[in-house]
Amino acid sequence: MVGAGALAACGVTGGPSGAGGGATSGGQKLTGTFEFWQPWPIEQPTHGGPIGWKQLSEAYNKVEGPRVTILSPAGAAAIETPLQAAFAGGNPPDGWQADQVWVPVYAAKGFAASLDDVIKRDKWDKNQIFNSAYETMTWSGKVWAMMQHPDIVFNWLSLSMMEENGINSRTLPTTWAQLDELMIKLTKKTGPDQFEFVGGIPNVWTGWQYVLPQANGAKLISDDGRKAQLDTPEVVEAIEWAKGHMIRLGGVDAMDTWRKTGVQGGDNYRPGTAVGGNDIFGQKKMAANIGGNWTADAVRRWNRKMTTPLKFGTTPIPSGPRGPKDIKTNVASGGILEVARKGGPKLDQMWDFMKFTASKEGGYWVQLNTSDVCTSREGAKDPRIIDNPDTGVGRKDFLPLFDTGVGARSIKHPAAIEIQAEYNKPMTPFLKNEVGNIRDALREANRLAQGKIDEFWQVNPNAGK
Repeated sequence: MVGAGALAACGVTGGPSGAGGGATSGGQKLTGTFEFWQPWPIEQPTHGGPIGWKQLSEAYNKVEGPRVTILSPAGAAAIETPLQAAFAGGNPPDGWQADQVWVPVYAAKGFAASLDDVIKRDKWDKNQIFNSAYETMTWSGKVWAMMQHPDIVFNWLSLSMMEENGINSRTLPTTWAQLDELMIKLTKKTGPDQFEFVGGIPNVWTGWQYVLPQANGAKLISDDGRKAQLDTPEVVEAIEWAKGHMIRLGGVDAMDTWRKTGVQGGDNYRPGTAVGGNDIFGQKKMAANIGGNWTADAVRRWNRKMTTPLKFGTTPIPSGPRGPKDIKTNVASGGILEVARKGGPKLDQMWDFMKFTASKEGGYWVQLNTSDVCTSREGAKDPRIIDNPDTGVGRKDFLPLFDTGVGARSIKHPAAIEIQAEYNKPMTPFLKNEVGNIRDALREANRLAQGKIDEFWQVNPNAGK
């Protein structure tokens, strides 16, 4: 991905700021076409993302009003590079896809339009969407994007493995101490670097280095966005806890060997690579999997192959020693969002598309044939989706968690790309015993990250205003 710093060099072009095109406030009907970019091959959808975009856009274009054209920039494995080039060349799209990391970047650098004025004008009710989705849409007190499909990270537990090994599955862990005990009991070694099953593999859990510290009470960045807090005791304790389990399993290399030779690959597996955590969990080879709601996709695929389907439970992430006693807030949020171009002449058309996306009807098309969850509370409960034996897997279990989480599954800051790069540098070396003292390593990472933060605010003193 192109760094956030590189975006600062691109000038934002376009028409005057504010609503343009066919204004709805004057009673005029919206017409015309507008262009939206997303990075996946929409005509040859390979997973939930492009399927959702295709279905959503086709449904929207059947409604009287504007028409959206969904484009995938050539070679856009990540959309940031062609998007930057388009802004630099003066021909950016009217809107584009972003994930939770990039929304503050686009907002701070002047690429994204604030949606607060159109929200107020149309009296759009934010309570119709999940709390976690709205939180991800905001930065610095303003709304900068619309959630297309939110995602959350929480704890999946294999009730099948618990029951098959004589462990009470009615009481699920709420603390790291309880999770420790469960993972140790549900690890069975069969030979050198080989296991019948494991309790959990922390370094394959989704965003483990971000979500575990938060479950231990950490705030990785201060609330005002001015101070890096990557080396606090809460963070150090979380990273050391994760390494403790890797040591019990024989280390990162031993686990990588087992993931290549001891478990089956999923539908998209490439021979010779390590099998991902969701596929290990789905085939009843890992008891605890801190992962996203999209883990359901792996579960449903494995359930088609196994004689006995996986029984699972879901909870917020258990708390560390310094974390909250009530774990309901230990859910980390992210997602795929829609961003509108600042100063673009078709903000009203983009906003109309955004409102359709967030509606119950739009949400149906986002979710159909996918494991994605739409941003509409009502739409997410659509019986056509939730009662479907295919797309409905797990939804009744984890949907309540979309309104409880207050964390983020990555760092939320306009300099997040640079901050995360510094923070992540010592992680794998520490797990592999190439870095002996994680406290000192994180102290240095924090120093370097603070430099990135200070530089950002020096260059962008009015960011987000």
